Amino acid sequence: MDKEALAVKSGLRTTCKCHGVSGSCAAVKSGLRTTCKCHGVSGSCAVRTCWKQLSPFRETGQVLKLRYDSAVKVSSATNEALGRLELWAPARPGSPAKSLAPRPGDLVYMEDSPSFCRPSKYSPGTAGRVCSREASCSSLCCGRGYDTQSRLVAFSCHCQVQWCCYVECQQCVQEELVYTCKH
Repeated sequence: MDKEALAVKSGLRTTCKCHGVSGSCAAVKSGLRTTCKCHGVSGSCAVRTCWKQLSPFRETGQVLKLRYDSAVKVSSATNEALGRLELWAPARPGSPAKSLAPRPGDLVYMEDSPSFCRPSKYSPGTAGRVCSREASCSSLCCGRGYDTQSRLVAFSCHCQVQWCCYVECQQCVQEELVYTCKH
């Protein structure tokens, strides 16, 4: 990669980061609420104190997740008139324009994320990985399904404190089901 292409790519990365930060901050700010409290004798509202309060974390997370799910893949072009790098995205479905700049609230990205389902230089993949049947196997195993294995696990049980200085326990054995992603 020559120096000019590298400069454009690093400029694009910086521009994407700035756009992403402003989009994320806008999402958080959209959830700001004004909360007020009255102060006074016998419940009168002689003095009212107000402040900005963030919405609950779950709500902010849901807004950011929606923006993440609709993030826009961008490339760049140098605007000769302004002499700076600008982001351009392919036209949205149903839009008459061929390409356009992403909206201020959009989250943007330059490259598709690597698949973590298959082994790569970024990840060993998920084959053979332990998962929780109720919580994570369906997404973690990338649609390949999972194997169920039974194993015996030894643990301390029926523990009693003996006079003075030690605890005496029995060894108990319990069957445990382990779920692992299929290969």
